[in-house]
Amino acid sequence: TNHKKMKSIIKKSEGILRAEIRLTQSKTVRSYTDETDTSKQLAVLLENSQKIFLATFVRVVPFGAFHKKDTAIEIIQREVKNMTVRRRMLRLVALVPEKKSLLAAQKALNYRRIDDVMKTFAEIDVSPITISKRHDVKHLPSLYSYFDAN
Repeated sequence: TNHKKMKSIIKKSEGILRAEIRLTQSKTVRSYTDETDTSKQLAVLLENSQKIFLATFVRVVPFGAFHKKDTAIEIIQREVKNMTVRRRMLRLVALVPEKKSLLAAQKALNYRRIDDVMKTFAEIDVSPITISKRHDVKHLPSLYSYFDAN
């Protein structure tokens, strides 16, 4: 496509987010359904597709608003009273830019109860993924605030 047509396409798609989850392994499919027949598996997966999508999506994009690293650290220090959880949260915030991935940072943190840490991030509405120094944006609301509550 030419440049003008591309600009038009971009303008029309502004504000639209598209995300896709593919369950490619049979082990993953079995974790969501007890059925053995493929057609029955599909029926169960279609029925529960929104729940399955969100369960997977939350692992990739955590709950919470995005802040600059310094601001996120301030909020964590001010809001989290449990010293152990606070220390783990601060370490995770430091690891994410270093490891370039939330999953890799969680693995590097090497903490069995990572879900508790992520739950605490959600409770204080802060994402462990921070905004880069290079960007002019200082704050982005949580991505989940844009979802319909259907």
